[in-house]
Amino acid sequence: ENKKQLFMISASKVAKQNLIPFFEKWGLRPNNDTIQKVAALGYPILTAEIWKGTDSNPIKPDMPNVNNILEGNQFAWSLKGIGDFEFAKVNLNKSTEEMQIDLKAGVPHNYFDSTYASIKVQNTSGKVVYNKEFYGNKQQNAGTQKVSVKTGDFIELTHLEGGERATLINLDNNKRESLDKKVMYEVTKDGLKKVNQIVNPKPDTEAPTQPQGLYASNLTSNSVELKWNPSTDNIGVKEYQVLRDGQLIQTVQGTTFIDQNLTANKEYKYAVKAVDEAGNTSIQSEILPVKTKDQNVSYEKWDPKKAYIKGDKVEHQGTVYEAVQNHQGNGDPNWIFALSLWKPLTIK
Repeated sequence: ENKKQLFMISASKVAKQNLIPFFEKWGLRPNNDTIQKVAALGYPILTAEIWKGTDSNPIKPDMPNVNNILEGNQFAWSLKGIGDFEFAKVNLNKSTEEMQIDLKAGVPHNYFDSTYASIKVQNTSGKVVYNKEFYGNKQQNAGTQKVSVKTGDFIELTHLEGGERATLINLDNNKRESLDKKVMYEVTKDGLKKVNQIVNPKPDTEAPTQPQGLYASNLTSNSVELKWNPSTDNIGVKEYQVLRDGQLIQTVQGTTFIDQNLTANKEYKYAVKAVDEAGNTSIQSEILPVKTKDQNVSYEKWDPKKAYIKGDKVEHQGTVYEAVQNHQGNGDPNWIFALSLWKPLTIK
């Protein structure tokens, strides 16, 4: 059984394809460890149904064009300097949509007092996700970095000498070529395509939609929680600006914000704006007036039999009342509602 599992892994390595579907059709069952090891190779999964092929009706396997160095799933670039010192190596695996850049410590080429080589990756939205310049006679540190690279992204490499000191290898068909002093590629579904320039996408000028549904909750004497419905955008909303009385007070990622350290019994006016990745700002939301509560003051319960003087405050059934004249209660439970005696102030 172990030999069968090892055979499936070895065959996938030799074929440079994930042959698990082929073996499963022929009754060879890979275990979980084999499936994981084959997947870790990073080779494309076999999709051509070669098990249906016959001598009279052969099925062509999924294989890249062996005559084209730019067709395939795995590529490697090598950048060398003085004495053929390889100061940078780049590996692209289209199946995993990942590029790994390995830098070696050292001086690329001490004869060049300028930028000797460079690597740049730009994604489909125009954002440069990796940009490294190698100064000829300056020491560089070792390091490894992985970058997401997908179909439609661009890769640019420069090298002051080019030739044998800047090379590309197609790891699927072992084709190799030397590079010019500057080369640019577009990542395609079939591999790579050389281009004359990196295409910058049309600038995004569309602003997000106006935030809707702004409301206040959890209101206290010194704080308020604001909530609103998310805006939409053609690319994506990056953040929201919260304004108080027309002034920006905070930028948040989500659709809630708690404003604190406010003054009791004071009205504030709030609004929200949405901002997208390109910096386009939406129309601000409708203005929401919010008045903070009074300071937390406790009042005695109203006693219908007690004597009160003008200005006394009492609490009855959740409402605070103020006496408008001096009077002596007679036990009538309705006197609290008599406007000649009591003035309702606010609901606690």
